[in-house]
Amino acid sequence: MHGGAILAVPLLLAASTATPAGKPTVAAGAAAVAGGPAVTAATEAAEPSLAGRAARFPPVRSARADFMQEREVSLVDEVLRASGTLSLQAPEAMRLVLVAPERLTLVADGATVTLLDASGTPLPVPPEFSSFGHFARTLTDLLLGGRSPERFFEEHWQGPDAVSLTPHDAANPFAEIALRFSPVGPLPEEIVLRERTGDRTIIRLSAIRLNPADGATTSP
Repeated sequence: MHGGAILAVPLLLAASTATPAGKPTVAAGAAAVAGGPAVTAATEAAEPSLAGRAARFPPVRSARADFMQEREVSLVDEVLRASGTLSLQAPEAMRLVLVAPERLTLVADGATVTLLDASGTPLPVPPEFSSFGHFARTLTDLLLGGRSPERFFEEHWQGPDAVSLTPHDAANPFAEIALRFSPVGPLPEEIVLRERTGDRTIIRLSAIRLNPADGATTSP
């Protein structure tokens, strides 16, 4: 299996615990527009919550960001790193372009998943990526806003822009998911996934573009 793809596999675990009745989401982000957030007094006075924070910003249908990922695995001494770009289109389309450690592109459009090599040639989709379409839906919920997470997670806020999510379901592979937001933006700039095995994945987003002119194209 491609090394770059291996680094992405842990992220799929976050989406693998959904039931037919509803898929878990780890946040309810929404997007700001050039005019800035419109915060009401009622929102400011409310207890911190992902839903309440999302309500401060107008919704967005697409987004693109650069990402840097660091994965700490108990059986490996070195930190595994990956980087690339991420494009999302609500409700469930996603394009993940890994540029390091190798060039690899994953595209999900609903349940359809495509894997491309560096030249853009389609590759067989490994079994590990069978749930990538599900993961895409979860991530669009995370970054663009969607279904409320409280039925799946307990929220523990550390100020207005940082929250740790503890899964209700003991079968969830993650012991904790932490999100750190920009004080002036709706999308998390850092996502930390701590697995029950002790392994940890840190994803940092930068150069976030909301509603890009090309609609954050997610086609192969």
